Amino acid sequence: MDLINLYHKGKRPLIIQHLLFWIISIVLFTVVLIYTRGDFNFYSITLQMAASILITVAFIALSVYINLLWLIPVFFNKRRFLLFGILEVANILLFILLNYYVTYFFEGGSHPNFLAEFVAEFILILLFLVVSTLLEVMRDSITLQDVELRMKEVEKQKIEAELRALKAQVNPHFFFNTLNSLYSLSLDKSDKAPEMILKLSDLMRYIIYESKDDLVPMVKQLEFLQSYVYLERLRADENLKVNFEVRGRNFDLAIAPLLFIAFIENAFKHGSKEMKNDPYIHIVFNLEHTDRVVFMIENKVDPEVERKPAGGFGFSNVKKRLELLYHGRYDLKITETKTLYRVELTIVVL
Repeated sequence: MDLINLYHKGKRPLIIQHLLFWIISIVLFTVVLIYTRGDFNFYSITLQMAASILITVAFIALSVYINLLWLIPVFFNKRRFLLFGILEVANILLFILLNYYVTYFFEGGSHPNFLAEFVAEFILILLFLVVSTLLEVMRDSITLQDVELRMKEVEKQKIEAELRALKAQVNPHFFFNTLNSLYSLSLDKSDKAPEMILKLSDLMRYIIYESKDDLVPMVKQLEFLQSYVYLERLRADENLKVNFEVRGRNFDLAIAPLLFIAFIENAFKHGSKEMKNDPYIHIVFNLEHTDRVVFMIENKVDPEVERKPAGGFGFSNVKKRLELLYHGRYDLKITETKTLYRVELTIVVL
């Protein structure tokens, strides 16, 4: 029942538009008829004349709807303009022919000058067809724009839903990895465990409260990442050298949260296991530009250890979020050799 009501509601504006168009057309047609024929006025209109006018308008309507319902959708909209023009001329001639015989009948077998009537009726029906075609094209254009806007809105909602899902996946993944580390320290009865729990609570506060926003200033993101690096260093081997460098002071630059953590997690996962030959992790955030954030992380890897391809859940999640949030405005470059692994990420901020 609701669908039927919705259908009728959608049809009402269109029906009203057509009624208004034809009411205005009849009035204008009558006015033109009065002023183009000197012997014609409202007081001289008979029932026979009124019927003739209404039949002429009916023939105009026939031509107009042939144009709207067949010629425009089948030929004009499919860019078959030559055939559209030929059939439009045929449509005009059909109107003139029908109207000629009707007028001839109502005027008692006599008819004004054929050539003059032909020219007048040709101009009349051509005017109606041109106006109706323009109105239809405008209506289709507005409808198309409306559909495109609706599609963009649906796509936007879809992207937002997917981003929320991706962001929700980051939290359990991050805490799962961190709690595993904490579990290992607790088994070893390490003195670092209490401090690690304290830092973990700070990280949880950021994850729960700060990362809910679509954009987070770099100053807060850096605090979170520095706390995470500090936490990881507590459980890392003392031989691992970690350098966290921030260049520039555009800390107000705001980007989506939790985009860098996967790369830092990956570096500690592989770099911290490098217990010989001076293992290191070098992290750089370049905030010297006012329109972009440049991030680089590099860690040493053991050429003798067989490694799985970089990526996994964290990387795939970040890549999806980057593509959804910064399509065409980010550059991700990963360099991998036998001795090092480097990630370079540039995000342009609007």
